[in-house]
Amino acid sequence: MNRSRLLVLNDLREFTPTIAKKAIYLAKKYDKELDVLHIEDESFLKFFKEKTECSLDKSKEILKKYYEDNAKIYCKCGNFIEIINEHIKTHNISAVIVGFKRERTFFEDIFNGSNLNSIIRKVDLPVLVIKTEDTPIYKNILIPTDLSESSKKNIEYLVNLFPEANFHIEHYYKTFFEDRVKLYGFDDDEVHDFVDFYATEAELELNKFVENLNIPQEIKVFKKAKKYIDIKSMVDESIEYKTIDLLSLSVSSSFSIFSFDLLEHSTKDVIIYKILED
Repeated sequence: MNRSRLLVLNDLREFTPTIAKKAIYLAKKYDKELDVLHIEDESFLKFFKEKTECSLDKSKEILKKYYEDNAKIYCKCGNFIEIINEHIKTHNISAVIVGFKRERTFFEDIFNGSNLNSIIRKVDLPVLVIKTEDTPIYKNILIPTDLSESSKKNIEYLVNLFPEANFHIEHYYKTFFEDRVKLYGFDDDEVHDFVDFYATEAELELNKFVENLNIPQEIKVFKKAKKYIDIKSMVDESIEYKTIDLLSLSVSSSFSIFSFDLLEHSTKDVIIYKILED
């Protein structure tokens, strides 16, 4: 990466201490400089103009206690996304860090116009979503892949960002019409052959995909093609079995319900990379 700074977007909710600890840890580990940005919505400025400056000063004091001399603190009031994108543009930002630990669901956040939803949709940088209090070592990273060009770019980015990690790449395939094959008069052996065909094809496609990744040979990659059952249970199973530390999702210009569901329910931190197709 050419860019050298990490940007923490901190709303001063109860998860603030954990976000600060993780952001400082990552900045030191990967030799990045750290910016912390707190934004009061422009509606606050409209209704409480005389108190805005005082509010921002108090926010800055709180954040300085958490980050001490490890970050530059910025507190502003205005349009949320416009301020973020302007900061990214002018301060050499490489990734964004946010927290998500609230009782309401992510789907409720979507319909309420949440800041996290806006960040993921409108910021064209990788977004690390802090969900746990675990130390962010990120030794084992799980990457569900659809074998797309976006997924390929995501993996290559992650390898560059976390060169010491193990990468667990999983491709989930479907056996179309499997539940109806017997109705067409096929016997058990023919049904098994039908299912095995999809499994073999999925393995070949995944192997070809991994071989075409532009990553150093010494990077540890573990790959597996798995028959699709239920995306959440499959990811949960892999996280538990492989002691995964970080879940990686790559999305195109649109953020799918599939990705929303994984982000909301993940028991680990999640990094989301929105890759715009050429």
